[in-house]
Amino acid sequence: MRFNSKELTHIVEQGVVDKEGILSMKYKPEGRIFKKEETYITRHCKLKGNLLFYYKNKESKNNRKLNPAPSLRTEPLGVLVLERCTIELDDEIDNAFIIVFEGDEPTYHFATRTETERDEWIQALHLSSYECLKMQLQSLREQIQAKTGRDPVSQPPPTETGMAFETQSGNANTNDEPAIEICLSCEDLPNDSSANPPNPFIVIYTINPPQQQTWVQHSHTEVVEKTNCPQFLKTIGFGDSNGIDTNTRIKLTVYHVKERLTGTMSQMGQVIFTVQDVLTSHQMELALPLQGPDPVDCGTVKVMAWVNDTNISVPNGPADDCKNDKLKRSAGRRRSKRVDTLRPLYRGIITRTFRFDTSDGGVKLLVHEYMAEAKLAFDIPLQLIKLWIDEEKSMIDQMKNLGQMSTRCQHACQEATEHCTSIVMLYEQHYHLISSFKGPSFKPSIKKGDKDLEFAPLNLHLQRMTVINELNDTTSWYDIVTVGAFTAYAQKYKHGGLMKLLQHQKEFYSADGTLSKNTKLDKACQLINSIHKLNVKVEHDCQRLYGSASNGSFSEMKSIAEQITEHVKELVNVCDNKLLQGSEELYNAVREEVLYQKTLEMSKNELTESFTDLDMESSTENLSGTNFKKNPSMEPWELSRVNTEAACVCLTSLIESLESVDKTKWLESISQDVAKLKNFVAVLQNKAVSFMTFLNIMENKGHSKLNYTIKYRRDVCFSHAVTALVTGFMTKLTTHTTDTHFLNQLCQVGMLVQFEGLLSCHSDENGMIEDMMVAVDDLSQVVFRVKVEEQVDEGPVLSLHGKLKYGSNPDFQRHCLVVTVPVKQELFERLPDPLQRGKDINITPVFFNIGINEQATVAERFGDTSLQEKINFDNYGILYRYIEKYQVKIGDPDNGKTGLGTVGDLMQRLQYQVMAKKSKNTEVLKLASELTRKLQGIRFTSCKSAKDRTAMSITLEQVYILQQEHDLASHVFTQALDCFRSEGVRRENTLKNIGCRKYAFNSFQLLYVPKLYRPPNGTYGNVQG
Repeated sequence: MRFNSKELTHIVEQGVVDKEGILSMKYKPEGRIFKKEETYITRHCKLKGNLLFYYKNKESKNNRKLNPAPSLRTEPLGVLVLERCTIELDDEIDNAFIIVFEGDEPTYHFATRTETERDEWIQALHLSSYECLKMQLQSLREQIQAKTGRDPVSQPPPTETGMAFETQSGNANTNDEPAIEICLSCEDLPNDSSANPPNPFIVIYTINPPQQQTWVQHSHTEVVEKTNCPQFLKTIGFGDSNGIDTNTRIKLTVYHVKERLTGTMSQMGQVIFTVQDVLTSHQMELALPLQGPDPVDCGTVKVMAWVNDTNISVPNGPADDCKNDKLKRSAGRRRSKRVDTLRPLYRGIITRTFRFDTSDGGVKLLVHEYMAEAKLAFDIPLQLIKLWIDEEKSMIDQMKNLGQMSTRCQHACQEATEHCTSIVMLYEQHYHLISSFKGPSFKPSIKKGDKDLEFAPLNLHLQRMTVINELNDTTSWYDIVTVGAFTAYAQKYKHGGLMKLLQHQKEFYSADGTLSKNTKLDKACQLINSIHKLNVKVEHDCQRLYGSASNGSFSEMKSIAEQITEHVKELVNVCDNKLLQGSEELYNAVREEVLYQKTLEMSKNELTESFTDLDMESSTENLSGTNFKKNPSMEPWELSRVNTEAACVCLTSLIESLESVDKTKWLESISQDVAKLKNFVAVLQNKAVSFMTFLNIMENKGHSKLNYTIKYRRDVCFSHAVTALVTGFMTKLTTHTTDTHFLNQLCQVGMLVQFEGLLSCHSDENGMIEDMMVAVDDLSQVVFRVKVEEQVDEGPVLSLHGKLKYGSNPDFQRHCLVVTVPVKQELFERLPDPLQRGKDINITPVFFNIGINEQATVAERFGDTSLQEKINFDNYGILYRYIEKYQVKIGDPDNGKTGLGTVGDLMQRLQYQVMAKKSKNTEVLKLASELTRKLQGIRFTSCKSAKDRTAMSITLEQVYILQQEHDLASHVFTQALDCFRSEGVRRENTLKNIGCRKYAFNSFQLLYVPKLYRPPNGTYGNVQG
C-alpha cells in the first residue's frame, strides 16, 4: 500500500488519539539471521482509528512548542493498518500478545508491563478495525428494526422531523380532528453561554407503554427567538376522532437553537407527563419544572389543554369531590375545528392550530389554519372540453350549411373547417388524458409544463383561517382560493401572451366604422347577442300567452300581446343593421357568382336540375319561414324581417277579436299564429348567425393559424379560471347559508370576485399576466344558477348560453357559460324568489397585480410596468362601478358610517395607491383584499405556481386580518407571521408540489423581496421543481 509519511504524521497529530502508551515490540536487528537474536525493544505507541503508530520515544509537549513545524517533530518509525488481522495472546513471555495478519504478512509481537494493560490494549485494538465496527452497526440495525419495524439505514426517518401534525396512525394529512390539543409556554429559561436570551424550541415525543418500548417523535413547536419566557403559538394535537389512550406519556424536550439555517441546537431540559395528568389537572393546566443535564434550575414549562368536540370522554379521576369538580370544569373546555364543512368540496385537508395574544392580555385567539385540495380540479375542465368539442362540431355544421361558394371563399371556408376539426381531435385527446389521470386530486407545480394536463388549473387549494375568541366564544372564518396563474405555460411565450396575440389579430380585422375602435366581428357578437336576447323574450312571452289563454284572461292576453309587439319591433330594428345587410349582400354575391359559373358549365337541359341540387346542398329551406314550405330559392333578408313583423300584426289582431269568442277556444285559436311568429323569429336568428359566420370566415381568411392558436390558448386559460371560480363560488355559498343579506346581494348585484396577482412584468411572467387578464375578463361572461340537489354529492353542471362572448375581447367562436349549482333544500328555500325561479347570478371579476420578486425590480428599473399599471387602473374602475350598483340596489355598504376603514375610505386610498408611482406597491393588494371582504366577495391569490410568493402573501393577509379584525397584540405580529410561514400549512403545500418543505427562494432573491414577504430563516433554499 502506498502512503505519504507526512500525511500519516499529520493524521496522528490532529485531535485526540484513541489509546496511547508504552509497548515492548519484538525486534530483529538488521543483519541477524537467527531467531534467538530477536529482542523486545520499548516503543511509544499511538492508536488512531484503525492505525497503530509506533515511535522511538515519546515526544514531549515542550518539544512540540519548540518545534511547531511538522518537519522538525519526531516522526513515527512505522504504522500498522489493523484490518484483516486477529489479536491473540502470546505465551512466549508474560503479558504478551500478537497481531496476526492474513496471508504471508509478518506477525507482530507486543508485550506490556501488567496483565491489565495487556487486556486494555487487546480490547482497544480489537474494536478499532472496520470489520468490528461493521459488525456492531449490523447488530444495532437488527435491534432497531426489531423494535420499530424499519431499517434505519435503508429506510431512514425523515430529516425534517415533526413538521406535520402526526397522529398515532402516522397519517400527517388525516382529515380527523385531534382528540385533545395543548399549547405550551416556558418561564425563566437560562441564558446561553454568551449570556444572551436563548432561542427556545420544543420537540414533543410520545410513548404508549407497554405496546411501545421507545419514544416516538410526535411534533414540535416553532422557534421563538431571544426570549427567556417564550409563548409558543403553534398547538399540538393528540389522538383522533376515536379518542386517545389517557396512559399515553408525553415528553417535552426544550432546545436552544444556536443556528437556524443549519439546525444546530443544544438541549436545555425536558419534562415527562401523561395525558391523564393534563385532563385531571385544575383547568387542564400544568406547570412542570424542567429537568436539565446539570443539577441547576432550568426554568418551567406550562401546558394548557382542551378537548375537541369529538367522541372523546374525559377520564374519571379519583372519587373525591374536589377532583370531580375539576373534571367537570375541564370537560367544559371543548372546541370544534368544523372540518366537516370542507369535506363536501375538498379532500386532503391539512390543519394547524395556533394560539395568539390580543392587546387585552386576558383574551386569547385560537386560530385554525386549513389547506385542502379541490375535488373539482379535473371535473370542471372535462365538462368544458366536452362543451367546446360540441361547439366546434356545431361550427363545422354551420360552415357546411353555407353551401358551395366561389373559389376565393371556398378555400377560406375549407381552411377554417380543417382547423375546427383539428381542435376537435386535440380536445378529444385531452379529454381522454385528463379522465384517465390517476395522480393526486390537484395538478402539482412540477407538472405546469405538462401538456397532458394543460386544461387543469395549477396547484388549486383552499386556504381557510378560522378564529375563535376564547372570551366570548365567537367564531369567524376567512377563505382564500390559491391557484397558479391562469396561463398556457406549456405553449410558452415566444409571441407573448393572449393580450398581445389578440391585439395582433385585431390589426387585420375590418373596423366597424371609420372612427370606430371596434371591429366588424365585435359588432357581429353584439348583434347576435341582441337578437338572441329578443328571441328569448318573444319565446317567453308566447309561453305566457298560452297560459293566459288557458286561464281565460283577456286583459292579460292583450297586455302580453303588446309586449310581444314591442319586442318584435325591437328585433326587426336590430336586424335592420348595415353590417347584417352588407354581410347578406356579400354572401349573395358569392352565391350568384357560383350560380353564374354553373350556368356557363352546364347545358340548358341540365340547368333546372343543377339549380335544384345546389339549393338543396345549401339547405336554404331552413332559412325561410314563409308558410313553413321549402323554398326553391333563399328568402331575401328584407322579406324575412317583413314576414316577422306581419306575423306579429296578425297575432295581435287575432287576440283583439277573441273577446267575443268562447274562452274555451282561445288557446286553439291562437296556437297556429303563435307558432308562425316563433318560427319567423327563429328564422331571423338562424339567418343572422349564418351571415355572421360567413363574415367570420372572410375576416379570418389567411389568418386561420393565428385564430387557432388564440382559440386554443384562450380555452386553456379560461378552463383554469372557471375551475377556480366554481370552486370559490360553491365554497362561499355553502358557508353563508343563513346570511340573508349575502343571498340578497347575489340576487341584486351578483358576486364580486377579486384576483390578486404577484407576477412581474418581465420575461415570461409578462406573458402570464397577459393570459391571466384575458381569462379574468372572460369570467364576466359566466353566470350561475341554483337548483335543488337531487342526489347526494351532486356536482355543478356546465352548459352553454345562447349568447356569444362579448366584453373587452369579444369572441364569435365561443358562447357564454352557465354553471348550475345544486344546493340543499333548506338553503334553496332561503334564496330570494328570483333565484329560485332561475335568475342568473352575475359575476364581477377584478384583477390587481403587483410584482414582488427580483424580476419585478428589473422591470421597474430597466423595463416597462405599464401593463401592470393599466390593469390596476382599469380594475379600479370595475370595482368602483360594482360599488355604485351595490349602493343603488342594496344601499350604503357602510350603513351610514364614515371614517377610517369604511368602503368609501378604502376606495379613496386604493385610488391614490393605484395612481401612485411606487416600487412594489403592495398596499394596492392589501386595500383590494380588505374591500373584497367588506363586500363579501371571493378572494383568489396567484403567482406562477401558487406556492412560494402566494404563501408569503396569504400568511401576511392572515396576520393583517387578526390585527384589524381581532385585535392581535402588536408585539406578536412578527412572531405570528413567521409562525404561519414556518409551521403552518403552506410548508405542506411546498412538500406536496416539489417533495421538499422549503420555499423556492434564495438569499439573492430575498434582497429584492419586500420585507414583509420574506420567509424566516431555515424555511427556504434552492430547490428543484
